[in-house]
Amino acid sequence: MNIRGKKFLITGASGGIGAATARHAARQGAHVILIARSETKLEAVAREIRKEGGTASFYVADLSDTEAVREAAAHIKNNEGVPDVIVNNAGAGKWKYATDTTPSEAAHMMAVPYLAAYSLTHAFLPEFIERKSGAIVNMTSAAAYMVWPGAAAYIAVRWAMRGFTDALRTELSSHGIKVMLVAFAKVTSDYWKNNPGSEQNIPERQSMIPVLSPQDAATHIIRGIEQDKEQVIEPWQLRSIITLARFFPGMVK
Repeated sequence: MNIRGKKFLITGASGGIGAATARHAARQGAHVILIARSETKLEAVAREIRKEGGTASFYVADLSDTEAVREAAAHIKNNEGVPDVIVNNAGAGKWKYATDTTPSEAAHMMAVPYLAAYSLTHAFLPEFIERKSGAIVNMTSAAAYMVWPGAAAYIAVRWAMRGFTDALRTELSSHGIKVMLVAFAKVTSDYWKNNPGSEQNIPERQSMIPVLSPQDAATHIIRGIEQDKEQVIEPWQLRSIITLARFFPGMVK
């Protein structure tokens, strides 16, 4: 896909990978539509993009609330039209043992990213199918390909994202719609600071993988969209560990 002139709808765009992806897409001529909870942060990202000569708009929504997602989608359709690319980037969740994770915490983790991605995608699917074009990008993580102790609910949600993406791709393959799954190893962000105790549960083999910057991650995402990829797994060391986990799962725990 040539992204120049395309409309990108990006969730979790107030910082990190989402904001970096928005900046990258805007620099290549896309109009970016940002969604997150923080109006102040969204406004700052949009202002920066416009300052660089790009175009950006933003919508404030709590993506864990399906009704809020529906309303945001309706506003976007009315104000912007239907996006060409949806990047379901918003995510949350702590790395904790099942015994330390309450059902309500697990439900919240399932709400974002999985139900948020499902709800937002569902809101635009009829238009995507009618015009027979578009791309849907779903973010997951290494947890969608392997398991380890200390992140039960988090891992379950990332497997849900992978299952949803693969199933959606199968359903939409005859409609000209591209569906891409993205999984990164550790990316520089405030996640670890905001979720104390999570970092200590990273498996030893994964801790040896180079850390990506949000800008590196954004580059991989945009390149994947441009090349119509079905899957992006970076860096290459993560792909190697995933292959190892497939045949020798005990070695990556």
